[in-house]
Amino acid sequence: MRRLTPILLILVAAMAYTATVVAVEGDDSRPKAIPTEPIKDFDVVPKGEIINFDFEIKNEGTAPLELTDVRPACGCTIVDYDKVIQPGQAGVVRTSVKTDNFTGAISKTIAVFTNDPENPKLQLVVKAKIKPYIAMVPGYARYNYVQGEEVTPIFQNLWASDGVDVNVVSVKPPYDHLEVKFREATEEERDPKGKGKQWRFEFNLDPNSPIGALRDYVEIRVDHPKQKVLKIPVSGFVRPRQFITPPDVDFGKLEGEGLPLQRTLHFTNFINESIELTKIETGIEGLEAEVLSGDRDPGFRFKLRLTVRPEMAKGNFSSTVKIHTTDAQNPIIELPVKGSIL
Repeated sequence: MRRLTPILLILVAAMAYTATVVAVEGDDSRPKAIPTEPIKDFDVVPKGEIINFDFEIKNEGTAPLELTDVRPACGCTIVDYDKVIQPGQAGVVRTSVKTDNFTGAISKTIAVFTNDPENPKLQLVVKAKIKPYIAMVPGYARYNYVQGEEVTPIFQNLWASDGVDVNVVSVKPPYDHLEVKFREATEEERDPKGKGKQWRFEFNLDPNSPIGALRDYVEIRVDHPKQKVLKIPVSGFVRPRQFITPPDVDFGKLEGEGLPLQRTLHFTNFINESIELTKIETGIEGLEAEVLSGDRDPGFRFKLRLTVRPEMAKGNFSSTVKIHTTDAQNPIIELPVKGSIL
């Protein structure tokens, strides 16, 4: 009998383990994700209005439902969402769609990922027909000019497309160097396609605006009962009067026996008048600079050559090469140069 005791203990343990496995395998506790209204159609929405909607998701399972990730399509923003929804409860995915840049029918999707094994990915959809009630022609301001050169004003006409006499409440340009003026259009200035009262806008960009890209909107507020805001895109680029490629030169570490070493640069003149390069100062003995002749567009495109000569002193060097031009507004262009002689 004593010899059987260990065997009986093993059998009891095995039965207990088997019962546990069966219990686990027989446990059908799991979440079940059910969106109450997976597609929400807002029908006609005035352009510029923000569409806000809370999608409800029910958990009809017997285990907590986890929303592991929510990914909106372009143009739709997820404000917030409930990450865990208990059995028998409902959670929400809060969405927001800006309509400033849309016209006509839109359909914006939101992918919701869950721990529901039968429904791991839900697709929610916001649909609408975006209708502009305010018309503006041409409806954009595009610039591509050189700093310091004359900039032609851009004129636009604004009116209500449904014929309502609309008034301009305020105008907010995106840049300090962009002035936007408006007044009621004269009979000669009216657009023949327009209805009711028309407004004449004048966009003036400062000729000395900072160099770089223009990418923003002029916000116009009106008193139309269905559309209060209109955003007019401003795009383009303000070029420098002259530009050197590359804009700086790093010779790196140079061995004395590897000298002289040369680098070729390209100098572009963007203004309408041709110029001359009258003098180049390197500021370092042993660093030479010259203008190469025979370029294909004299007065507008130049090739420059920098030469590090063997007599350059050993050690690190850093200087600003000064290129003198006949452009009265930009007489000196500076080019940073550095390197090291070992």
